[in-house]
Amino acid sequence: MLILERFFLWIARWEGIPGFLGSLEVWTNMLCSATDILFVFWFLRIADIARAEQGRKAIRLRYSILAACLLLTPALFLFKGPVLMIWTSLILGIPYILLAGSVFFEIPGIVKLVRRRIHKAPPSGEFSGPDGAL
Repeated sequence: MLILERFFLWIARWEGIPGFLGSLEVWTNMLCSATDILFVFWFLRIADIARAEQGRKAIRLRYSILAACLLLTPALFLFKGPVLMIWTSLILGIPYILLAGSVFFEIPGIVKLVRRRIHKAPPSGEFSGPDGAL
């Protein structure tokens, strides 16, 4: 059997091209959502490190909201059409609202953290290992 025939039979299992493209859209949305959530998570981790060095409390509520978005991501399989677009916008939008708020409130501490780490870094060209890394 030709590769092209196998491909068309595989697409037919998805109820034709529209079903295949709809499933592809859901998978793409899920991957984008997970990647965005991971990006925001790492920004929050950096902000947490900056807060710890300043003696401030850790960020907990924002992690909970982020975890809720991550847990809701597989729910995208349940929706189609405009409802899928709304849920995707919510699941993708909430982490970015968290990111925007975190940038607004945490950027001074992060800048101070980076400056301190740069001043502690060895002269350029030398690597001091994990303890001296940014």
